[in-house]
Amino acid sequence: MNLLQNVQCIERLHTLILQKKTGTPKELANLLGISRASLYILIDEFNSLDLHVVYSRKSETFYYDRDVKLTVLFRVEEIESKNELMKIHE
Repeated sequence: MNLLQNVQCIERLHTLILQKKTGTPKELANLLGISRASLYILIDEFNSLDLHVVYSRKSETFYYDRDVKLTVLFRVEEIESKNELMKIHE
C-alpha cells in the first residue's frame, strides 16, 4: 500500500467508526482491503492518539466512546534551494 492508499484507508476507517457502521473486525478488514492484524494495528494507533476506539459485540461495530475529530494532512512542497534542503537534514 502506498502513502495515498494508507491515508485513504485511515480516513475511511475513521468515517466508518464515526458512523458506527464498521461491521465485524473480519468484515471491516475485508472492506478496507487489509488483514485483521493490520486493522488492529491501525486501531491501536488510533487509541495511541487518544481516540478511544472500542468494539460492541452486540451492535457488531467499532465506535468512539467520546466525540472526536481526526484530521489527516500531508503536503508536498518543492525545495527551492540546497540551503533549504540542508535545513531538512539537520
